Amino acid sequence: MRYLLPAMLCLLSGCSLFSPAPDLPPALALLPPSEGPAPVLLKQTVAMEAQGERFQFLVVSRFDAKQARLVALMPTGQQLTALEYDGTYLQQSVAVPLELPGRAILATIQFALWPQASVRKHYPAVQGWTLRLEANRRQLWHHGARFLDIVQEVDTTRVRNYPGEYQVIIKTLEQKDLEQ
Repeated sequence: MRYLLPAMLCLLSGCSLFSPAPDLPPALALLPPSEGPAPVLLKQTVAMEAQGERFQFLVVSRFDAKQARLVALMPTGQQLTALEYDGTYLQQSVAVPLELPGRAILATIQFALWPQASVRKHYPAVQGWTLRLEANRRQLWHHGARFLDIVQEVDTTRVRNYPGEYQVIIKTLEQKDLEQ
């Protein structure tokens, strides 16, 4: 178990420990909480598959107009990380002695959940981004190279990250709409 977590985190971060290629696309944008969905609390399981390995953890997220917050937990309940983003500052606390790609995790969640107008605004064509935003599917390219493919079903979201060469399946266990 001690070796699975570092492997999972390396894969989730796109193995950033290796020298980056000069033509890699820029990092995904962090979107302002004020442009996000209606206030909501989500409890979800996350299953990640990369290079034949599968990893699972639980994520509890709260999104409102002032802040995006999430906590990632191992199946045992041990906290992996906690993130808070107010539109200006991203704070991450890590409960394990490893660097977690919190920014990339939050940016991917935001790409999947934020309204289309916000996504279009923060991924402009002049910066090389191409978007296809449909009712249940969102796709992202950078200078013609596939970047993200996100398919949303009833209680399941499937994420494919092409540069990172991994897939994630997110199942919503509970969704609670919060008062504004």
